[in-house]
Amino acid sequence: MDKEYYSNLLKKFFDVRVMAIGDIYLDENVFGKVTEISLEAPIPVFEVLERRHNPGAAGNAACNAASLGGRVTMVGVVGDDPNAGIVKHEFQVRNVDTSGIVTDAARATNTYGKLKAGGHNIPLQEVLRTDTPKPKMIAGETEEKVIAKIREIAPKVDAILIGDQVSATISDRVYETILECAKEYKLVTVADSRARAGYFRDVDVIKPNDKEAGLAAGIDVVDDNTLIHAGTFLLTRAKNALVTLGPKGITVFAADGTMENVPIRPVKAVDVTGAGDTVAAAIILTLAAGGTLKDAAFLGNLAAGIAVQQEGVVTVSNAEVCEAILGPQGPDKLKSVEQLKSIVEKLRRDGKRVVWTNGCFDILHVGHITYLLRARRQGDVMIVGLNSDASVRENKGPDRPVVNEQDRAVVLSALECVDYVTIFDDKTPMPLLEALKPDVYAKGGDYTLDTIVQEERRLVEGYGGAIAIIPGQDGQSTTNIINRIAGKG
Repeated sequence: MDKEYYSNLLKKFFDVRVMAIGDIYLDENVFGKVTEISLEAPIPVFEVLERRHNPGAAGNAACNAASLGGRVTMVGVVGDDPNAGIVKHEFQVRNVDTSGIVTDAARATNTYGKLKAGGHNIPLQEVLRTDTPKPKMIAGETEEKVIAKIREIAPKVDAILIGDQVSATISDRVYETILECAKEYKLVTVADSRARAGYFRDVDVIKPNDKEAGLAAGIDVVDDNTLIHAGTFLLTRAKNALVTLGPKGITVFAADGTMENVPIRPVKAVDVTGAGDTVAAAIILTLAAGGTLKDAAFLGNLAAGIAVQQEGVVTVSNAEVCEAILGPQGPDKLKSVEQLKSIVEKLRRDGKRVVWTNGCFDILHVGHITYLLRARRQGDVMIVGLNSDASVRENKGPDRPVVNEQDRAVVLSALECVDYVTIFDDKTPMPLLEALKPDVYAKGGDYTLDTIVQEERRLVEGYGGAIAIIPGQDGQSTTNIINRIAGKG
């Protein structure tokens, strides 16, 4: 693997403009607990504690393309209802432009829900799924509006990503418009369809999984021979086909008749939901950035491998794929502020409470450990801002730190209670607090709310965060330890 080549290819993703078009769903996960049996009927009472939302179907592919660095505009249809507002908001927080979304008051916003409940010492499990009625293919005025959006946006993009999960948006006229615009503006086209992989003639790439490829060809894909049969059939429709095979990787069927399997790096899969959308997003960005079909399969595998190691429908960032190629730069937990921004956004969407604390942590001692353990209990994930060597000198004097910043980062990273570490040069953590907006800002017990830097307090409380004053351990400090070693204590 040419690490530099793929690293440079990933950088080009940020210049790629994508129009994603297809079926939009709102995925809703409702978390709670069963508290009692109803007095009105012999059914459990589900107490709702939290709701989490994310765009699904073609919307998830669009969000993954944006997370991987693309500049994405979504085209699709929602209803005139509260869920339309929710799904548009979820697109916007994931940096997807919603100006291409059309409203159809005659239909409900497609919504798919999971209710998950636990009990005392019992883990969460699904107790019910909900869905809206299966949508019909768009027609009439709604179809005309979608076509108009495609024609409006096409001159401004480099590629078109088509998502056809429930076959309700890509009508014959819509698809003819896509092909016309792709030809006129020389756009890359990639399609992903659950039930109609054979429909997308002349698309640059069709990306089904093995089952979907077999459905298109009218066979069951059970071995190499049936896979070749299905892939060869797809080439009579699309220009190229990339068939995903789960843990076996992706098989590339090229327009010139060549076939190659690109293996996936072995990972422990936790949840494969939405991984195909991640692959489709990686493929279109790779091709639009100038990569080959093999490059697209390689990066698609990498991105999917990252996605399936996490619970639920997730987006994969450009930085995560880059790290998978280059390997961890320094300790695994050591991240840049840009990497942390992406991580914190995902944590927040997953309902996690993020704790921030910072300090020099020079010559780590029991006071530090006690403080960090107590701070970690304030939330689900803790980020430690580590003063750089230059910052420590500015705060503590020319003889500090005793231990350099990289070694201090390694020591902190070894602690289970520390989830991420970032090194910063500023005298105060204000720029990082502003960038990350942690839910909790933990400060040592020698402070009070009135004695901490009030500018920091106003910033944190201004965006709705909390400040936690963590009790310290008397007599424990790096200065005291240094003085005792020097015979001064």
